[in-house]
Amino acid sequence: MNGSHAPELTDLLKEITEDIAKYVIKEGQPIILIDEYSWYREVLSLMAKQVNLCESCILLLENGMEQEAYLLARSQFNNALWIKYLCEAEEGDNTRLKEFFYQPDINQLRSNQNLKKMIRDFGDTLDDRFKNAETITKLNRGSREIRKVLKRENLGESPKSIAELAKQDPILFGMYITLYNEGSKFEHSDISTTKLYRKQAAEGYPTDQVFIFDLGKSNKEGWFKVFQYSQMSLFFAFDSICKRVKERESQLFEATPYGKGAYSEEDFNRILLKFNACMSLYEKRENEQ
Repeated sequence: MNGSHAPELTDLLKEITEDIAKYVIKEGQPIILIDEYSWYREVLSLMAKQVNLCESCILLLENGMEQEAYLLARSQFNNALWIKYLCEAEEGDNTRLKEFFYQPDINQLRSNQNLKKMIRDFGDTLDDRFKNAETITKLNRGSREIRKVLKRENLGESPKSIAELAKQDPILFGMYITLYNEGSKFEHSDISTTKLYRKQAAEGYPTDQVFIFDLGKSNKEGWFKVFQYSQMSLFFAFDSICKRVKERESQLFEATPYGKGAYSEEDFNRILLKFNACMSLYEKRENEQ
């Protein structure tokens, strides 16, 4: 393995994830939230996943595996979009929270439809459990129940698309266009990415004729691109929480008769400073290439 192309960058981003886990997610500490903070329960849960995804991405980057890390960076981006979407909901409006909360039901509705089509088209070749006459009846019953819930909550049957969420912000939409278009090549085994594992074995012969496989081969330009996507996705997620707390939930910084506030504004500001340092260092290293 070629290892990290910029250990100082991965070390700093790792430090940021540790700070977020300690000062924002409060890892290992009990958290009690009243009903009006249900949105924050989901945001913190997404942020917990965000931290783990980022740390996993760093681990792959430290081993020169930017292609594999790209897939995790995409997942980070999805999380960042939902965190921003939930944090920027209008005061007293829980529509966005419901859209997020019922995403599994909406996806199950689509899954039920696909299963019914599969049974109708390939019923004779499927496993015996799908040939049961009751299967489609159960799927229809399940779909009716889901539609009843969605109607009650005044929600549509289409899942929130990543493109919709990305349009919240021009920078995020730009990331969506580049990150998803490029990332699809890695996720769907595009020939332009799989050929990167081939190394020239004989001078004068291209790698599509004479080659050896090099599983530790790393592309420096691609490495920095994936690092930037991972870093920016974590930043947008944290920044969304930071702005929401500072602008609309400042009571979380205030001390109570029972002790200090839930959060320290100094901790939040320190994390922001580390992000700024990481971004500056990234730009410096990128210009040196």
